[in-house]
Amino acid sequence: MNTLKSIYQSALVGAVMLLGACSGEPVDGAALAVEKGCIACHGQDGKAIADIYPNLNGQWERYLRLQLQAYRSEKRVNAVMYGMAKDLTDEEIRILAAHYGR
Repeated sequence: MNTLKSIYQSALVGAVMLLGACSGEPVDGAALAVEKGCIACHGQDGKAIADIYPNLNGQWERYLRLQLQAYRSEKRVNAVMYGMAKDLTDEEIRILAAHYGR
C-alpha cells in the first residue's frame, strides 16, 4: 500500500513539475531540488541530513554551479554525484546553485 501511495505521490509531483515547465514561469529551486533528489542528502535548505554529506547552504553560487558542472563532465569524480548530475541541464544547474548558494 505504501508503494502505491509513493507512486501516486511521485506521479503528482512529476505532473506539477511538467505543468510548471510548460507554463513559462520560472522554475522554483526548492521544487527542482525535490524533483532531482538533492534534498535526500543535502536537505531542502542546504543543511545536510548527516555528517557524511556536505552542507550547501553558505556556499557561493558560482562554486556550486562549477562543482555540478564538474561532476556532470566527470572532471570531478564521485559516482553518486555523477549519477545525480549527469542529466542536469545548464539551466537546472543554474537554478539549483542559485537555490542553495548565496
